[in-house]
Amino acid sequence: MSADADPTAAGAQAPLGAADRIAALDVLRGFALLGIFIMNMPGFSHSMFAAPTPPRGAIDALAAALRDLLFAGKFNLLFGLVFGVGFALQMTRLESAEADRLGTVPARDRAIWIYARRMAFLTVVGLVHAMLLWSGDVLLVYALIGFALLGLRRLGDGALGVLIAACLLFPAASEVLRAALFPGGFDPVTAFEYRQFELSNDLAYGHGSFLDAIRETARVFDWSWHSRFGLFIYASFVVQMATGILVGFVVGRRGWPLAPIAAAGAERRAPWLALLIAIACGVVGPVALVVVGGDLGLFVSTLARTIGRASLAACYAIAIVAFVRRHRELPPWLRPLRDAGRMPLTNYLLQTALASAVFYGWGFGAWNRAGPAVETALALLLFVAVQLPLSSAWLARFRHGPLEYVWRLFTYGAPPR
Repeated sequence: MSADADPTAAGAQAPLGAADRIAALDVLRGFALLGIFIMNMPGFSHSMFAAPTPPRGAIDALAAALRDLLFAGKFNLLFGLVFGVGFALQMTRLESAEADRLGTVPARDRAIWIYARRMAFLTVVGLVHAMLLWSGDVLLVYALIGFALLGLRRLGDGALGVLIAACLLFPAASEVLRAALFPGGFDPVTAFEYRQFELSNDLAYGHGSFLDAIRETARVFDWSWHSRFGLFIYASFVVQMATGILVGFVVGRRGWPLAPIAAAGAERRAPWLALLIAIACGVVGPVALVVVGGDLGLFVSTLARTIGRASLAACYAIAIVAFVRRHRELPPWLRPLRDAGRMPLTNYLLQTALASAVFYGWGFGAWNRAGPAVETALALLLFVAVQLPLSSAWLARFRHGPLEYVWRLFTYGAPPR
């Protein structure tokens, strides 16, 4: 959930002004917010510990298939990509600005300290969100990886490329390892825990009070950090996020998307190439399971799915950024998406509030009543009819979202411009 990079002014620590923002990243971040909402909605409408159930009708089957094809695993990567780009731009601007400052504190240390304060704030918000409100929280993961980036930022592109390759290989390796560690998908203890959590989720989220929901979320958070299977799943999630963030960091410090368009033809071809790779991986995955079989087939299939998801996410990112860069002024129909992307932390937490109010027992109580079609339509409706107009209305009066203002105030110790 990174906002655009924030430089320090000469002689003072100050965040980036609104006029200096990168519209393409804001639009991309807003688009990613929509995809995240669509993919998170099932986790709010029923227990994440429940076994998958077949769609109830043709419309639900189509919605589930499209959701998996177009959204699953792609938009977390997009968020990570923007986070990594923001980190690269932010550290470059911070270190450049601090290099001109006079004082006894080295410029590099000052820049690191500013960014560390930024991540410390995100850590606290992420912990509160993950422990009390939404067990599918991603903010804490971003904060942890953000701190790790401070130690990795001096690595060359070759070393980072090795890390990215390892991240891409990890899901396939872990899938084979999971089959060995948890025969049949679960060991008996984990299967029992899943069933118990499904029942307690139904009671707390579906029929309980607001405090019941908070207590249940805290129980799930505790399990995810103390259970062997919970840690396994969480580690996989962290690696998935790290993939996009590392890629974003590499392309961000190389100047994308700030560099002039030197090869417009290549930029137009790149999304199609990424799409072709995604389609090819979509074919290879199922074929490998049938033709190769065994652990090797599982490994190849999972690797193909991982690369396919990353390729489709790259297709989205390149196409959106290229489209925005080709326009001197942002088209009016994209401005609400840009506004939503300018206040990502506020909008991400607002999604938790909106979805919880719809599905939980303390709200409208629609728990376990929605299928894939309704979940997807509801995410689209709430995002387009609520979050986009609220974002535009807020930014028409203020320069920053409410939580973004507090975040920057904590980071720089001064009100943002």
